[in-house]
Amino acid sequence: MLDGTIGNYTATTGDGFATVEIYRFPDFVKAFGAYSTRKMDNVKFLDIANEAFATKHAIHLWRGPFYVRIIGGASTPDALNKLVALVAERMPAAPAKPAVFNFFPTDTRIVNSERFSAESGFGEGILANSFQASFNIGGEKIDGLIIPAANKQAAATILTAYRNLYVRNGKLLDPIDNLGEDNFTAEDKYLGRAIAFRIDRFVIAFNGYSDRPKLVQLAAATDNKILGSIRKQLVTAEKNSESPDRETRPAWQH
Repeated sequence: MLDGTIGNYTATTGDGFATVEIYRFPDFVKAFGAYSTRKMDNVKFLDIANEAFATKHAIHLWRGPFYVRIIGGASTPDALNKLVALVAERMPAAPAKPAVFNFFPTDTRIVNSERFSAESGFGEGILANSFQASFNIGGEKIDGLIIPAANKQAAATILTAYRNLYVRNGKLLDPIDNLGEDNFTAEDKYLGRAIAFRIDRFVIAFNGYSDRPKLVQLAAATDNKILGSIRKQLVTAEKNSESPDRETRPAWQH
């Protein structure tokens, strides 16, 4: 966070009040990360760009490089919504959600389920710093994540650590042919079923309690989407790594 600004408001009619907290970040990806850590189940999303949702006593907004939290109460139900919309109007919007989410399939993705966690993924610290989303496959919820690791070796270390978690607590199943550069499938009574694989410096994993074919469906669709979008960019990035002074990063790295 670069800085924070806080203002207190009182309603022009009634006994309403609100505290508006505005947190500014270096870029919209970091602002999205801060905003998305507040997402929980059963929140009410609002029709405000880039994205906003309401909880019982607060409204959370992600708008460009800003994360806004409005805490308060009002006798008029729409008063806080109008206040957050007024704040959002004065902020530059982000072009889209972080580009890494484009690697996930869209047809089964649950709307507004995208989030970032610097602490963990699937409740495990080894899957920290992950971009996450949820999916609905045949009425069953499956969670997925992508970790853009620093390099191939770091990604391989993460995948191995996640595999070892199931080696110690559950059992490994047969790997999937032609999925990523390395992959494993596993299941455990408490950890659920998992499919995880690595492509270059990306670690991708899906976890749930549904049938294995549904997890395979998501993993294969993600694998195809990543390969289709970054195959040429990966080659270009490797060549450009020999000239570190040139600013030639592909779009998926931004």
